[in-house]
Amino acid sequence: MDDAAFIVELLAGIFFTIAAVPLLRLAARTRQYPERMLGITFLLFGISYLFYEAPYLIQREELFAPLSFGGRLLWNASVLTTALFTREVFHRERRWSRPLLWGITALLLVGIAISIQQGDLEGMAPNGNPGFWLEWIGQVIPFLWVVSAALTEYASARRRVRIGLANPLVCNRYLLFACFGFAQLATIALLVPMFDSVETNDGAIPHLLDQLMGAFEMLTLAIIWLAFFPPRCYREWIALAAARSAAAR
Repeated sequence: MDDAAFIVELLAGIFFTIAAVPLLRLAARTRQYPERMLGITFLLFGISYLFYEAPYLIQREELFAPLSFGGRLLWNASVLTTALFTREVFHRERRWSRPLLWGITALLLVGIAISIQQGDLEGMAPNGNPGFWLEWIGQVIPFLWVVSAALTEYASARRRVRIGLANPLVCNRYLLFACFGFAQLATIALLVPMFDSVETNDGAIPHLLDQLMGAFEMLTLAIIWLAFFPPRCYREWIALAAARSAAAR
């Protein structure tokens, strides 16, 4: 891992952890499940990044496998809480949503179990570990769900904004949540060529892949910032765009 990628991933871990705090505080006041679950998701994201980067930070190669395994477990936990949040917010009443959650959980757990049996604690052997692909599919499905659910809700909210029945900033947050899902899908897709390179080239990761991963992680951070900590200029821009849309009817 090059220095730039290391810094970006370390910042991602710190940022996600910080972003979790106001959501968990809000959940403590309102006792609302979605805020709590999203706060837990961001906290798990953040700590998993820190686990992955810790061996590079403290320069202890012998800790790479156990810390990477810990980061992997935390990352999968965050993927599962993402699915739980998506079901609660968008599809709580849909009968198919519960079996989907159980299916995602099974894919993640079975994938990890096979990886342990294969001696691939880091989960970085797509060619030699069939469990990698079960786990990978279990990671992809929740973010496909995020994109589908958020875009559907965004389209509906956008129509309501035009007639003054929805908050433009909330409507925009649905779009940003879909963009978050797209960014996460891109990073998960990049894991395949990255880990293939690790497996076949003695741990070397091509510089371009490292840069692409860093770019999508930076994009994810920007999306989270705009969704939950929007600056005044962004809020005003969203409000102005909504007003123009309403006036054009």
